[in-house]
Amino acid sequence: MMAFDRATEELLEQWGIWVVQGSGVSACQAPGERPLAAISDDEALVVDGLVGRLRRRYPEAGEVVIRYYTSGASLMDVARRMRVGETKARQLINAGIAWIDGALEPKRIAA
Repeated sequence: MMAFDRATEELLEQWGIWVVQGSGVSACQAPGERPLAAISDDEALVVDGLVGRLRRRYPEAGEVVIRYYTSGASLMDVARRMRVGETKARQLINAGIAWIDGALEPKRIAA
């Protein structure tokens, strides 16, 4: 059974860790320093698919979500890298989280 009853932000945080683990990005850290993803591969793949759909439909919101949850950077740093204001970045990430939350709702009801 998938744990989509968790908060969407928590799922995205765990998905971000899962993405980094799978890409080898954190290979320069000592093994004890790497956080372990508390998300199953099945759950992470569902979230990954939704983030991909978000990025195709609303590219800026998708980009903020991806950069924020996979980089460990602050939202202000993400805004700076994307050359948008912090307020705009906050609006984009909130919209992205809300979109993913809405897309997860049918899965929560079915569970």
